[in-house]
Amino acid sequence: MGESSNALLSASAQIQDFECFHASYINVSNIVSVKLSGSRNYLLWKAQMCCLMESNNMRGIVDATFVGSSVSGWENMKQYDSLVKGWIFGSVTEHVLADVFDLDTARDVWDKLKSICDPGEPTWCLPEDDLEFY
Repeated sequence: MGESSNALLSASAQIQDFECFHASYINVSNIVSVKLSGSRNYLLWKAQMCCLMESNNMRGIVDATFVGSSVSGWENMKQYDSLVKGWIFGSVTEHVLADVFDLDTARDVWDKLKSICDPGEPTWCLPEDDLEFY
């Protein structure tokens, strides 16, 4: 019984490795056509990002209430988290990226973007067009 259990765990880990490998070759701009630039396009960007994450069983990485993510193991979780964080970074403007690039996890980035860009949140970022640079 112990050997078959170990074999199942090994097979599961190999499947997760393959899924992450496959997902790492996804061109984010093919799915997320909107670059997040502020509150004006946050909801459109979020909808596309959620589709990307859900189609790869990774939405649970940024949303603990979402059922469907089956990532197990610390190393796999770090790998998936880095992938999702990279997807987010690649789908925002430099202006927005400056506010989140130094955060540790994809969930931290996701939550920060929500707090500064979601028009339904009490504090949301100004659209890029309304910013004044000195």
